[in-house]
Formats: sequence, C-alpha cells, structure tokens
Amino acid sequence: MLNWQNVRMHWKKVALASLPIAYGLNALKSSYEISKYMRTICNDVKNSSGSSKNVLVILNPVADKKNSEKMFRKFCEPVLHLSGFTVDIKKTKHVGHAKTLVESLNSLPDVIIVAGGDGTSSEVVTGLLRRGVPPCPIVLLPLGEKSNTALRYLQHVPNSKLETVKCLISTLQPLIEDRTQFCNVVKYDIIDSDAHEVHKPIYGLQNFSWGLLRDIEAKQSKYWYFGYLRHHAAALFNAFSDKLQWNIKAKIVLTPPCPGCSNCKMPTNQKPKISFANFYATRSISEKTTNFINEFCNAEKSEYVEMNQIDISCNKNSDSFFELKTDLVKSLTPGFNFLGNISSVVHRSVEPAISLKSRTIKLYPSIQASTYYIDGEEYDVRPIKISLIPNAIKLFC
Repeated sequence: MLNWQNVRMHWKKVALASLPIAYGLNALKSSYEISKYMRTICNDVKNSSGSSKNVLVILNPVADKKNSEKMFRKFCEPVLHLSGFTVDIKKTKHVGHAKTLVESLNSLPDVIIVAGGDGTSSEVVTGLLRRGVPPCPIVLLPLGEKSNTALRYLQHVPNSKLETVKCLISTLQPLIEDRTQFCNVVKYDIIDSDAHEVHKPIYGLQNFSWGLLRDIEAKQSKYWYFGYLRHHAAALFNAFSDKLQWNIKAKIVLTPPCPGCSNCKMPTNQKPKISFANFYATRSISEKTTNFINEFCNAEKSEYVEMNQIDISCNKNSDSFFELKTDLVKSLTPGFNFLGNISSVVHRSVEPAISLKSRTIKLYPSIQASTYYIDGEEYDVRPIKISLIPNAIKLFC
C-alpha cells in the first residue's frame, strides 16, 4: 500500500523513468527477434546447395548516415559466405567513384551487389553499360537513405529494424535461388552544340525529376530538427520564398511510343552469346522485330512549356510495352495557394496538368542556373535527350 502511495505521489518521476526502461525492453526484444530470424536463415542457407559465383560488392560506406557498412557486414555478408559465394568488397570514396570502379574493371564478376542507395545503383548501371559488353546481373540492396529503386521490387517498405533485416535477406534470396528478370534502363545523353566535346551517357533505373517539388525535397535536410516533419517544414518555410524557381521553361521534342521496330532499334557493340539450343527461337524473334517498320516511330513533335515541375518515368502501357511518361505540374503559385497544397507537395501527389507519353524526349531548358535529378543524383541543367532501353540489364529480384 505504501509503494502504491509513493507511485501516486511521484507519478511524474515514475512515468519519466519508465520511458528508457520501455525503450530498453523494446530494443532487447527487437535484438532477440533479429538473432532468431538470422539463425533460421543461416541454417537454411547452410543446408542448401552452395554456389561458386564470384560476387563483387560495391559498398557506399556513407549511405544511410554511415550505417550501410555495418548493416551489410552484420546481416548480408554472413549469408553470402554461407551460400558459397566468393565475395570481394570495394568501397566508394566519393560521388561518381562507383561508376569509375565498374567501368575500369579488367573483367566482370558473375554478379555485382550494390550496397547503397539510388545514386549508387545508377552509378553502377552507368559503369556497366558504358563498357560496351554484355553486363553481368546485379543485386540491389536497400541500404541507402533513399532506396526507391530497390524497394519497388519488394512487397512493402520496412518500418522497423527487423523488417529492414528481412528486406535485406529477401533481396539476397533470388541470388541464392538464381532467379533473375530483365529490367528497363533510361539513357540520358547530353545534347551539346560543341561537336568536339564528347559526353558519355548516363543511365538510370528510377526517374528524372526537375523543378519546384524536387528542389523543396532537397531542402528538407536543413530542417532536420523537425524529425519526420522536416519535409513539411521545408515546404512551409518556403511557401512565400522568392529564392525558389517557381517556374521553369523548356522546349520539349517527343517521339511517339513504339513497341520496337527496325527504325528505333538502337545500334550496339554488345555481342551476346547465343547457344545452339535457342538459336532458332532467337533468330525468329530478331527477324520479326527487324521486319516490323513503324512509319511514325521517328516522327518528332515539339512544343514550348512553362511549368512548376517535370517528372519522367518508365511505365508499362495498356499495349504491354514500356514507354516514357512525362508529368507536367503547372498549378502551384507562391503564397496561400501553395500552403493549401502542402500535403500534396510533400507526398508528391499534385495532379499533373499534362501527361505525355513517348519513346524519347529531348529537353532544351531556357534557363541556366538550375539543377535536375537523375535517380536522386544532382546534375547541372543542360540540354538532354532521354531514351528508353528495354531489357538492358538483368536483375536478381
């Protein structure tokens, strides 16, 4: 009875003391569940048939606030070794390093594992496709602060450490079971008036973003002290700002979507190996594609647009082939109009004024001082041609 009276008299102190105790118990419970799950996975992998593949891991050690290396070595590396893979780890040291690492490899491994976020994934794919030889399959581990490319192949977004570990293991499972699928790639070519300057293409797996919504998203790191509301804070405190570029102007040139014909078949110096077993099937598909001619394939349509935001992504249409979808947002103005749309701005659900479908799109910006984003990576705005390359790379997923 005395103890209960003390609790009633000092309930604030008891409530305050219970918070770290509850946090500690929850951490212990989470650690136990992760250990139990990893023990089960390791036993299953150890008892399964092994593999002798050479695996190259491109690890971005600063991804996810420098937690990526710890997560990989604690949960992913043991599973790879138990599966019988020969693992070689190369760490990136700066932005663009993953690209040069892959591009300068003497020979490709059997598999490349990307341990990082969207930017690291784009760099690895760019390095692979710049080599001019058939690329090796890749695995995308969601170990970055933004891993939208990897997470879109999973069933749900993890919201706890246990679910994060399960997501990491589920991305490795197709590699262990040797399950792959082809993935589309978006190619970005710089359009330069100077013919003497040579620009290598950039390749991406996710999307192209340019304009107001992406600029506000990039500013949210300045409002870190708002926690999960930092994106809302970035939108709120810039609603009346004249430093943001509220409108962007550009000339766009489109070619219509095409399922693939002799006109739009891109020349390549890649020479894939064809076995005797699938020679006739491959030849029949090749002849069917080559003989098909779409007279509207290279027809260009151009117009000048003024907008708040432009987003370009790869989508599958109703005819079951892929195309580029371009969404143009024009409805946002500084002030109270923007304040009323903060929720839509944060969740990137502002209704586009126009949606365009194309096979390729050329952008000729009318402004100089600005940046656009390819798979979350920042680039200076320049005239650019964006093309869709179907089934360019093989992915374990």
